Amino acid sequence: MTCAARRALLLWFPCAVLLSAYVVICVRFHSAWPWELVVHEDGRHTLLGTVFYFEHALGELPLEWLLAASVAGAVGYCRGVSLQFPIGRFAATAVALDALIFAGACWSVGLRGSLLWLFEYRTREGEPLEFGSHWRYHLLSEAALMLLAVALTGWAAGGATAKPRPAVWWMSWAAFGVLTTLFGWSTEPFRDARYLGHQARETLTHALVTIPLAVAVCLRISGQPAPDPAKPRGAWWAAVGFSSLAAYQFAGAVVTGSQGRAQSNDLVSLICVHFFEHVFSYAVVAAHAVLLYAVVSRR
Repeated sequence: MTCAARRALLLWFPCAVLLSAYVVICVRFHSAWPWELVVHEDGRHTLLGTVFYFEHALGELPLEWLLAASVAGAVGYCRGVSLQFPIGRFAATAVALDALIFAGACWSVGLRGSLLWLFEYRTREGEPLEFGSHWRYHLLSEAALMLLAVALTGWAAGGATAKPRPAVWWMSWAAFGVLTTLFGWSTEPFRDARYLGHQARETLTHALVTIPLAVAVCLRISGQPAPDPAKPRGAWWAAVGFSSLAAYQFAGAVVTGSQGRAQSNDLVSLICVHFFEHVFSYAVVAAHAVLLYAVVSRR
């Protein structure tokens, strides 16, 4: 498979996943237009309300900024940086998305409620407020997805356009360590059924849509592949790391019976609807990854 075909696959595969998820939702809820039907696992949000679940999107922002940094770093490492980009345009897009999410959350739950989401206090309805709990709810999935970013980039990049610069990718891991320390460490992400189930679902959603889409967009602006593609160091190691962490999450979710601890036993609501709960994530990670890559390229 050529590098161009791999890039195209990274772009169109997420679209196929979203379309498939939508079809399954239509079949499950017996409607070709389920946007006004209550489909979310919490039993309160319609499909349209799930897409515009602003407070949840706000809580995801710190996680998504870090994923964006890992994607930008991975492209900088595998492709190098040599081009000039209109940073102002990219910055405006990223800031507009963040502002929209914050404004929507304030409209929905007020300023105090929004700040509780932003500072990772909330996990799901009915759970106690605890600083950093939402971050810990994504600990293993976040690490796995950061590895996937460099694995997919190495697979699709097609050789460096300039001297590789891995600094941004390593800085994203340093930030991961700092934030994990700040939000508090616990063993729950490794053993608790709720945590393992949620992380497995996050890994599935973002591995199939968010990361491939962001990598595809970044590679799109990174220039044409080199005539003689070189395999970047670390790409296969990252793939093994991602596979190991993902397997641990999914096996743990099955062994601990995480489905029984979820808000719903309906797999369509838990899995297919979850893809639409992260519509903002797809845009945020791609927009911020492109912005960070553009910033690094001008150094």
